[in-house]
Amino acid sequence: MKVNFFIDENQPEYIDFHVKKLTPAMQSMVDELQKQDVLLWGYQEKVVTPLKLDGIIRIKTESTEVHVQDISGTYKVKQRIYQLAELLPDNFIQISSGEIVNFDFIDHLKLSGNGNIILILNNGGETYVSRRYVSKIKRRLGI
Repeated sequence: MKVNFFIDENQPEYIDFHVKKLTPAMQSMVDELQKQDVLLWGYQEKVVTPLKLDGIIRIKTESTEVHVQDISGTYKVKQRIYQLAELLPDNFIQISSGEIVNFDFIDHLKLSGNGNIILILNNGGETYVSRRYVSKIKRRLGI
C-alpha cells in the first residue's frame, strides 16, 4: 500500500483513504484516529479545564462521581466510565468496572501468588486490577 504525507502547517489536518475495500483492520485504524480528537472537560469547583489525553494518568469512580487524575491535578467529569472506555484510545486500559488507567503511566506490576495484579503508577500511586479484568490485562501485556 502506498502512503504519502504532505506536511503543511498552514493547512487543516485531514486524511483521505483511497481503497478498493474497507477491511476490519482499516476500520480499526480509522476508529483509533478519530479517538485521538477526544477532548475531556474537567471541573474543579467553578473552573472548567480542557484535559489532554496524553496527560491523564487514570480515571476512577468515587461514590457517584467520575474523577480524572492527570499530571496537574484531579478533576470531575460528566461522562460515565463505560462512556469513556468507548471514547478513549487503546493506551487506556480498563482495570475494573470503576477504573481506567493510562498504559503510558504504568511503572511496573506486582503479581501476587493468588493471581492478583497490582499496578504501580509513575506518580507512586498503586491500584488493583479486579479479578474480572486480570485475563484481559495479561493478554494485553503478553504475560
